[in-house]
Amino acid sequence: MNPTQTLPKSSRQETLETISWNQLALLFDPSLFELRPENQRDKGIDIIGEIKQNGVYTNFRFAVQLKSTESAKKQRDGSISYPVKISNLNYLLNFGLPGFYILYHYPANQFYIASLAEVYRSLMAKHRPGQLPKTYKVKFTQVLDQIQIDGIYKETFENGTLLKKLSTHIRAQTGNDKTVTGFVIDELQDVYSVEQNIAFIDQVGFELLNRQLFSQIVEVEQRTHPRSKASPTFNMICGVAYYHQANLFKAVELLKLAYSEIASLHSEDRSMLSYIFVHAKYLLGLLSEPEFRKKTAEIVANENVSTFLQLENLYNQFIRNKEPEQGTRIKKYYEEAMQIIDKRPEFHDIRVIAHAKILNFEGILLLHELAKNSLLTMGRKADAYCDLLRADWLNFDNQFLSQLQELYEFALKHQNFLALSNLMMEKIEWEFAKVYHFHAFSNWNRKKLIVDQEVAPDDRDILLNLLSNLDKVTETYDRLQHRENQFNCLCSKYKILDFLGNKEDMADCVEAMKGLIATYDMNALRKRFEKMLKGDMKHRAFMADLAERRAAVELAAKNSGIYEYLYHDITVEMIKVLGNEPKWSLNELFPLSYPD
Repeated sequence: MNPTQTLPKSSRQETLETISWNQLALLFDPSLFELRPENQRDKGIDIIGEIKQNGVYTNFRFAVQLKSTESAKKQRDGSISYPVKISNLNYLLNFGLPGFYILYHYPANQFYIASLAEVYRSLMAKHRPGQLPKTYKVKFTQVLDQIQIDGIYKETFENGTLLKKLSTHIRAQTGNDKTVTGFVIDELQDVYSVEQNIAFIDQVGFELLNRQLFSQIVEVEQRTHPRSKASPTFNMICGVAYYHQANLFKAVELLKLAYSEIASLHSEDRSMLSYIFVHAKYLLGLLSEPEFRKKTAEIVANENVSTFLQLENLYNQFIRNKEPEQGTRIKKYYEEAMQIIDKRPEFHDIRVIAHAKILNFEGILLLHELAKNSLLTMGRKADAYCDLLRADWLNFDNQFLSQLQELYEFALKHQNFLALSNLMMEKIEWEFAKVYHFHAFSNWNRKKLIVDQEVAPDDRDILLNLLSNLDKVTETYDRLQHRENQFNCLCSKYKILDFLGNKEDMADCVEAMKGLIATYDMNALRKRFEKMLKGDMKHRAFMADLAERRAAVELAAKNSGIYEYLYHDITVEMIKVLGNEPKWSLNELFPLSYPD
């Protein structure tokens, strides 16, 4: 008897499996991978791989089902098809860790790889879940090279890290009496519990609001689901963040939830919540303008409001103040605003708001008095009084721009990017107002009693530069997602284009504003937008009013028999004799202080 007849036989398939195993082991760097055969009651996994990091075992693992063939032929595209059992695919899926099919093609001494995930996606794309075949031909297209091996390492490491984080959260909740709402896994595979996110916003949300990090707050809110209950502080802070990003419906939804528990909030927070809630409803068109103004006035009049709302209340008092002397009104606002902000010198953003308001009030007054002083100089070729007026104006203009620049540098120092854009807008509005004021004074048509519209080349260059700056500020507001400010920026652009008579660019601007209103449901802006399209703009109103007043002066001069003197030259000697000088409510702008 031949002794070999009583020994176990070796099949060709077993030989291929041995060859494939030996060849495969050579491809994986042993300093990074530990490959262990799964040979005890193997039901569909041939190899369990573990990755190492810095020479340390991680216990982060992956599974391999190794197949071998010498009969399968390559297709024209270089791929190879090989059948796998659906039961084996399900078995690998139940493993819960990264899994891979690796096929060894003996004739070419080459390995192919297909991840478990891509095999499953391919299967589901071709078959319905309840009608799966017993076997499925996997199309192996990817050669197992170093890039693919690096991919195995990366996927295994990320999956292991994720499971580690998740298990840490689960263990932390074990024995906790509070019901676990759920866990959130973000795009970076960081794991959060809903409770953690709510606590995070409760603790640092106000700081994030102060730093205008609205997007970060929104991201946290969006991954804090499902939640059955959140604190009123969480709802308020997230609602305010959505408000500043012009997602008004979401803002109102969250602010309403916070408002239902408003009694539990700090008094300052209650006022701020009410203030933002009213603004959001107004922008959505849920409140009329009279209702909106009445409600905001009631809110800011509360003595327990925040510093910001104290300034808003002071502003409302300034508007209601009927003191005829405008310089006195501004001085009172200035002194009380300084008292408010000096109590909290660490509130840099509030200081910027207060200073910007003061500059805005002073600027409006200066432009008004510039027009009053210029009314009688219009149309004269030589006027010593006008020379004095322009000298005074140059001094005020230098002060205004200097203080605005100091304020800009202060905001930049504290990285208040929203304030920087707002201050840029303030400067653009100031420069535009100067252009159309002096344009009106210099282009009086005494025969037609109107201001001629032709814009001087130098003024045109200034305005084109302002339009370029406006485009930059609009982009910044877009990035900051401050839609109302973005809309206001486009309004300013439209007005300058209207002054220049650029109809084509005006039409483009109109479409952009329509898009903002429609996209973000800012219905309250629609009325202002429609009025502007009908010609309700500050520069038009100014020139129409100036022309009407000058025409009245001319009529009175004609009726008094002194019309010809309106256009006589005014010499320095005449000024000295008459003692006539430009009149201003302010001798100089109020000083603006900054803490060290």
